[in-house]
Amino acid sequence: MRIRSAILTAVALVTTLALAASANQGGTVKKPQQAQPAAAQPAAAAPAAAPVVLGKAETAKWTATTYEAATAEANKKVLEAGKVTTVTGEVVDVSCYLQLGKRGEAHIPCGTKCIANGQPIGIVDAEDHLYIVMAEEHHPRRDGQVELKTVLGPLLAKSVSLTGMMIEMKGYRALFVQAAELGGMVKPAEAGGAK
Repeated sequence: MRIRSAILTAVALVTTLALAASANQGGTVKKPQQAQPAAAQPAAAAPAAAPVVLGKAETAKWTATTYEAATAEANKKVLEAGKVTTVTGEVVDVSCYLQLGKRGEAHIPCGTKCIANGQPIGIVDAEDHLYIVMAEEHHPRRDGQVELKTVLGPLLAKSVSLTGMMIEMKGYRALFVQAAELGGMVKPAEAGGAK
């Protein structure tokens, strides 16, 4: 009986090994993989949200105050180089992005404070080009009457498609957007305000 049991066990073992060998076409025996804890397994990537669309090509232009500020021929040539552009990418806090490479969801608490306290806002596109975003309206921007932090601050680390006037100068890219159109805070001009 013991011999019969040993023979049956041996036959079962040989059959199992033969089936495993035929299933493994490469001829090598694969080591069993240890199961990973649920937290260590990569999560399925969530579908990317559609970018928030801000600005319109039809209304992207240099405003009267910007033309008024272009007092020299050199200034006018810079404006002539501007072109209506839509940039799609991630909203970043420029100071931390350039200094430390910070961006994304993990940077929202810090970046929100930076933007709220006046640090510049930018967009990083798919080619890793940084566009500094500024209000286009020259005199209101200069006089502190418009700002973009209330519009773009809540969009930090999110994808946006932003349309405005783009200037590229000396390796820098800037996108000037209609702050009033986007809902950027607009303060009334003070009596006797600077020109």
